[in-house]
Amino acid sequence: MTENSNGQRSRSPLAVPAIAVALGLGMLLTSWLIAGELGAGLVMLAIMLIYAAVMRFGQRFEAVQILGNDPPLDERHAVIQLRALAAAYLAVLTVALVGFFWEISRASPGPFTLICFVGGITHMTAAVILRRRL
Repeated sequence: MTENSNGQRSRSPLAVPAIAVALGLGMLLTSWLIAGELGAGLVMLAIMLIYAAVMRFGQRFEAVQILGNDPPLDERHAVIQLRALAAAYLAVLTVALVGFFWEISRASPGPFTLICFVGGITHMTAAVILRRRL
């Protein structure tokens, strides 16, 4: 981490891309060596390499800067980040609920049931904690 002119700490511009590449390699090796699915592993690695490239070379675009800054640069970026997080949450929630109802209709609770449980408990707990802190 480095310190910028405002006295805030900022990450190296290579930290996020390096972590993305490491995760992609981990996915490739896991998929290939444990599951025997080299093709799926290569697809996952390619996705992570594209993400790493966008995060590394897209820094001149405001949308990429918003993704990579924690804490946000200003209030507008904080609102954009919060709304993007809410949109992602709603997308994952929708997929999880559809999967949950599909599992229940087949009388075999599975991973979607667990995802809905963890998401619901986390949401309720966070609401209680944030209510007391804010």
